[in-house]
Order: sequence, then C-alpha cells, then structure tokens
Amino acid sequence: MIAADLTQDVFLKLIRSIYNYQYTGKFVNFLFTIAINTCRDYYKKQNQSNKSVQCIELKDEGPTPVERAIQSEQVSDIKQKINELPDMQKDTIILYYFHDMKVKDIAKIMGVKISTAKSRLKQGRDKLKNSLSEERYLEK
Repeated sequence: MIAADLTQDVFLKLIRSIYNYQYTGKFVNFLFTIAINTCRDYYKKQNQSNKSVQCIELKDEGPTPVERAIQSEQVSDIKQKINELPDMQKDTIILYYFHDMKVKDIAKIMGVKISTAKSRLKQGRDKLKNSLSEERYLEK
C-alpha cells in the first residue's frame, strides 16, 4: 500500500514539475530524482528511513546480480542487510544493482561527484560483503 501511495505521489510531482525539466540529461534521471526525494521525505516523516526499501520497485527483467548469486530463500536476508546500510550507500546500491544505472547517472541523481558515488558504491559493497560473510552466505 505504501509503494502504491508513493508511486502516485511521484507521478503527481512529475506532472507538476514537468515544465522544470531541462533537456540536458536523460528523462529517467529526472524521474528517479523525484522518486528518491519523495521516498526520503516519506520516511523522514515516518521516522523509518532505515527500515524499508519498499519505495523502490524492482524491475521485472529477471533476476538481479545479487539474486543470481544466492538462493531464493536468502533474498530477504540480503534485502535486510541492504536496509541496514546508511541511506546514501543503500540508495547507490539499489540504483546500481536493482535499476542497472551507471555510476555517472547515480551521481547526477544524488547531486554528488562521480568519485563520491563510486566511493559510496564500494563502501556499500564492502559492508554488505562483510555482513553477509558473517552470515556464511559468502565465503571470505
């Protein structure tokens, strides 16, 4: 239910701000920026920003790289570990792996330098690897 409400809010904001869209980049980056900001605002209001990834839907293009590497019963554990990451690393991981976005596009959406986006991606990967290694899902 939350995902449906947030999706509706995203598209309402998109309609209201379509005239502010600059034709300098990809439209999908503009849309993702609105979606991320809407989800952040919602979870700040709910005081649950680190508890859920429900605001970003997975693509229906098949399994993600993370899902291919593990068995299906471990997917919920990985999502839980992703949710435990700091917001900036979590958002970067989700956009990179679940939405197949390039680092330069992620940097543009998040309003940071490419090097910062790369750093957040690496730090998020390292934290996930360490926490999953402790759970014996990945070998050291």
